[in-house]
Amino acid sequence: MTGDSDFIGILALQGDYFAHGRVFKKLGRKFIYIKTPAEFTQINSLIIPGGESTTMRKLAKENNLWDLIKGFQGPILGTCAGIILLAKEIVNPAEEGLGLLDVTITRNAYGAQINSFTAVGKYLPENRPSDMVFIRAPHISRIGSGVEVIAEYEGRPVGVRQGKIIGLTFHPELTNDYSIIKLFLILLDG
Repeated sequence: MTGDSDFIGILALQGDYFAHGRVFKKLGRKFIYIKTPAEFTQINSLIIPGGESTTMRKLAKENNLWDLIKGFQGPILGTCAGIILLAKEIVNPAEEGLGLLDVTITRNAYGAQINSFTAVGKYLPENRPSDMVFIRAPHISRIGSGVEVIAEYEGRPVGVRQGKIIGLTFHPELTNDYSIIKLFLILLDG
């Protein structure tokens, strides 16, 4: 189900969803923060931001958004907790995902919050270097056959795309490099 509007929806249940809003404002794009099913009907694309995935899942279910997200047909960008929720399989510990992205995600793979860091990774296929912010980041431990790696850090996949869905283990909204976000907009405008 895709909304009838041209708003980008930013799931605003928990986490730093305002950071995504600041980016879309800079890029001149219309967006709304999503907390209710009524707001969900106004969007044609969705951002699932970073935050705490267990809390976000619980709140999405309590607010009757989980099944709406699961059935959403528009472009989706999930960052950090977002890719965790999008995943077909989640481990460390095992949790329920939306099953929209054919990957296995290992939660907290780089350590606790105190182990968060910024590093230079690369965007594929051009191998272009970019700053990447990892906050209690997950790891993509399995990639399904229909999933393309679009970003790497130290030879490990940190960004993937499957159709109209992009999942990232890092936070591009916290850097000045919006190229991955612009790729999402190409999927939206495509």
